[in-house]
Amino acid sequence: MNILHVLYPMFLLGSLAFGFEAMLLGLGGQLSVLYRRNRKRVLELALLIGLIAVSSSIVTTTILDLGPLFLCALVLVYTLFSSRIVNLCKVRLVKSGSLPPLSPTADAEIKQILQKRGFSELVEEEKD
Repeated sequence: MNILHVLYPMFLLGSLAFGFEAMLLGLGGQLSVLYRRNRKRVLELALLIGLIAVSSSIVTTTILDLGPLFLCALVLVYTLFSSRIVNLCKVRLVKSGSLPPLSPTADAEIKQILQKRGFSELVEEEKD
């Protein structure tokens, strides 16, 4: 049995992890925001990106008749390449929502809380 026949299913099963890695490299800290908004979409994108990276490396290894070491290296190369593509599509993936409007009573409530806790001098300093 060839070692590649063991590596192919192993990499295909781990393609979700490679997709998440590409999204982390491409989106950075914005991945957590995107995950909180729509988990299903993030999982689908990560699986799709991972499957593309892994299947591309399998096809390249098969066509060029390369060994298992090259398969492992190509998976990492295609993961980095897909992270660059995710970085280019960052604007469409992470849509910045508008901030919620500030409550007009927030300042009055904060002043009342400060006065109740004995920090009335802080409220007076703001008036100056």
